[in-house]
Amino acid sequence: MREQSTSDHESHQGLPHASPRGFTLVELLAVIAIIGTLVGLLLPAVQAAREAARQTQCSNTLKQWGLAMQTYHDVYGVLPLAGSGWPLIGTTWQPLLWPYMEQGDLAKKYTYTEPWTKWGLNVSNQLDKSNSPPLSRRLPIYYCPSDRPGAYFAMDAGVGTFYAPRSNYAVNGTSVTVSGKTFIGPFNKTATSNSGSSPFDPRGYKGSEAARFRNITDGLSKTLLMSEINMWTSDSGSPVDPRGQVANCKFDASISPNAMFDKVANWYVAPNYSCTNNPPFLPCQAVGSAFVYAARSHHSGGVQAAFVDGAVQFVSDTIDQATWQALGTMNGADR
Repeated sequence: MREQSTSDHESHQGLPHASPRGFTLVELLAVIAIIGTLVGLLLPAVQAAREAARQTQCSNTLKQWGLAMQTYHDVYGVLPLAGSGWPLIGTTWQPLLWPYMEQGDLAKKYTYTEPWTKWGLNVSNQLDKSNSPPLSRRLPIYYCPSDRPGAYFAMDAGVGTFYAPRSNYAVNGTSVTVSGKTFIGPFNKTATSNSGSSPFDPRGYKGSEAARFRNITDGLSKTLLMSEINMWTSDSGSPVDPRGQVANCKFDASISPNAMFDKVANWYVAPNYSCTNNPPFLPCQAVGSAFVYAARSHHSGGVQAAFVDGAVQFVSDTIDQATWQALGTMNGADR
């Protein structure tokens, strides 16, 4: 047995060894083609998953704003103003909600009786600095990640160029006229009357321009509170496109979500100001005397909207226009 084993071992040693066989060029090309096909199949799925995550984040932020609105109403018995104009001290709605959006420190630094333009910056590279004015901070609660997080705008505020964040979230400033009667959203009216130009603190303002829940006769669950809008594609430059500015940031449900055109007044034209036509996400035309901005998003097929009762829903671009208009008004008996 031992001699046989040795003999067998020697005979095996005499056999030629099989060398490892490599890939042929054809096989290598086939593998590359298969991998390319798999990547082609997986990439859209990965992109769709990322967009779904971004959309969820937008929905959650919109929900936070809606709850902040409800808390503000609980405190003051009225919804905040979307904005105010001359002779009132210019204001905008975001700082009014900071205390209920975990931004209490900024709220303490903000002087509500002075124009909102005072609380931005005249130097763009100072955005977000700890010692910068409160309204210059590019807070995550302003942005939907499907658009341009961190975007800001530059405008001439009468004291040089003024820089402040843009925002993807707008309040409902709808105005719809049917058979000679006008129906409005909760944030349609802008406060424009006060005793001269005396300092004006908009917190808890209870003038006729402000809306209360009891004014929403269509029902809180059937009235839009906020929705998404798209921001202009550039942070600076001329002309100044107003879409996404924090000041008086509103949408109008008189036109459908992601409508064919936004509208600005004829007088608001280049070279200094404009609403630049940039389809498909930011189409615009100058027509009439009003500013009408559609609810818009970079999500496929529609926009997300918050209702006064706190619910957030995805609304399709194909929603019946009359239905969308009815949701946009607070006093139309949902025609």
